[in-house]
Amino acid sequence: MAGAFLKAFRREAAWLRRSPWDLGLIVVGPLVTLVVLGWMFVGSVAQRLPVAFVDQDRSAFSRQVGRNLDAASQIRVASAPADLQAAWDGLRAGRVWAVVYVPDHAEREILAGRQATVFVYQNAAFYSLGALASMGADAAVQGAAAHMTPEIARTRNIPFARVTAPKVQSTILFNPQLSYEWFLEALLQPGVLHLMMSCAVVAAVGREFRGRVLAWPGRPAEAVPALAGKLAPYVLVFTAWNLIGVGWLCGVRGWGVHGSVAVLALAQLLLYAAYAAIAAAVTLLVRDVATALSAAAVYGGPAITFSNATLPTIDAPLFTQVWSRALPYTAYVEVQMEQMFMGSPASASFAALGTLAAFAVGAFALASLLVVRRAGERGAAPAMDARAAEAGR
Repeated sequence: MAGAFLKAFRREAAWLRRSPWDLGLIVVGPLVTLVVLGWMFVGSVAQRLPVAFVDQDRSAFSRQVGRNLDAASQIRVASAPADLQAAWDGLRAGRVWAVVYVPDHAEREILAGRQATVFVYQNAAFYSLGALASMGADAAVQGAAAHMTPEIARTRNIPFARVTAPKVQSTILFNPQLSYEWFLEALLQPGVLHLMMSCAVVAAVGREFRGRVLAWPGRPAEAVPALAGKLAPYVLVFTAWNLIGVGWLCGVRGWGVHGSVAVLALAQLLLYAAYAAIAAAVTLLVRDVATALSAAAVYGGPAITFSNATLPTIDAPLFTQVWSRALPYTAYVEVQMEQMFMGSPASASFAALGTLAAFAVGAFALASLLVVRRAGERGAAPAMDARAAEAGR
């Protein structure tokens, strides 16, 4: 068993050394990916997002809202349209990400002790940008309401101590800088690398077919350890690349791993083991590289979208929830969020690690059954040809 594993491992490593195209796919491709992602997101923080301010009250209160909006670090007043219709035009054109609307008589309602409403409309089509702009606008409006408290007390002739403006304090946890680098780059690194590795594995397994007949391994008894040895270089190389990416973000860039590095590294190893086994199983099943590459793209491409990291799948249609849970990447993202971002105890990630292990073992078991069957088919083919020739004579 060990001999067949090592033989296949050395055989695959030797092939990679001889083939510049295959070596480029596992060396140059990941390197370029990490460099481009690092350059794209370095130092990127959501600041000064443009918003539209529609002031129909023209009061001291509304002017204070405008000043607060301009003073906020997250947003800036990019336009001051006369009415909401003009604001919608800017929103649809992508010139602003939120609209703050102070209706007529807002200050009068506040001074009369009645509930006044300031409307903040966010562009949820671009969910993250709209939500960030809305958050900054909310804070500005709350600050303006608090500024009006002394005026309310003086107008109503009541002790200032008895007037308390509503106050909401919102604290951002685990990414207080609202950094794209910390959130998106950490999410995209494994998202792109696992898809790249799946393509490399499809090409590696597909290389062993002669037509639709599997020409490797040598004997059916060696099929399972040989398959493991063939996949191991890709799993180890792409795990190493992902760890290099983590080292860049958490070490060089200084974000740090707030939980267990060992648990995070184990999750990455299981992630790539799972996708390597899935790619091998699909290739052995369809016996066609082009079809297997398409299947790998369909299965692995949407992983980030369905991972619960960008858009929640809670209360989504049943198919969406099932599809999300059918992706190893979803379980990996849980571990990454808990260990890189949140500083959760290692035990909090055990369930997700178990899910990743189940994906890896289950997919490899399926690939093993297929490789044994394909190897058996190859062995049966000469015997069938001999029988056919004998019958012909």
